[in-house]
Amino acid sequence: MPEVLELKPLKEKHLKLIMIETEFPIDWWFEVPVEKKEDLIWNLHLISKEYLELIESLIEKYKPDIALEEKPNFWGGSLNPDDDPLKRLFEQKNIPFKHADISESAEFYLSASLDEHRSMLKSLETKIEEIIQKKRRIPEKDELFQRLILWKDYLQNDYDSEENEIRYKVREAWMMMNILNLAKTLDGKKLKGLFLCDLRHFNGLEKLALDLGIETDQIKIKRTIRTEEIEEILEDDIEISK
Repeated sequence: MPEVLELKPLKEKHLKLIMIETEFPIDWWFEVPVEKKEDLIWNLHLISKEYLELIESLIEKYKPDIALEEKPNFWGGSLNPDDDPLKRLFEQKNIPFKHADISESAEFYLSASLDEHRSMLKSLETKIEEIIQKKRRIPEKDELFQRLILWKDYLQNDYDSEENEIRYKVREAWMMMNILNLAKTLDGKKLKGLFLCDLRHFNGLEKLALDLGIETDQIKIKRTIRTEEIEEILEDDIEISK
């Protein structure tokens, strides 16, 4: 049976949610752009030793009962989620952990609602490309060509707006429900939870938490680059272990 989105305050429980910015932004799309699929850093989902140490220090500070992480978009691919060092860290600390995201059935339904947009965009792109190839140039003054470009731009903006609504408001509601559902599984009236997510979700989650009577803290990451260490590595011969 498909999971239904439902947000209700916790009964006889008080939850303090500590929102922690992920080390790298977590992007989300219905269809991952080609350039992202070819982005090595995005695909590897690298996590630094320093970030893991930060999370471990926050575990010691807050002593959370639960932990969640916004599910990265790329885990529909070949990368094995069990290789995630964050997941291993929480398991070692005996803290219930899960990834939070919109349900697959809801994502499929919402994606299907945009199929007409995708189909029309692809048809317009094909027609535009055909005209360019036929003319062997970009016919900027051609009225039909101009109209096709404008229609494509309008449809793309409309599609992006619809996807953005789901990327933030809809997914944030689902992620908050994931948090509440995990909290419901535990005993105790006072609970603490860590939620690692993209910084861009902080405001939306803060508003949802306020409506649900959840106390929140926000932890934003300050990034620094030690140029001396980079220069030293670049100057040395690097041996890659196999």
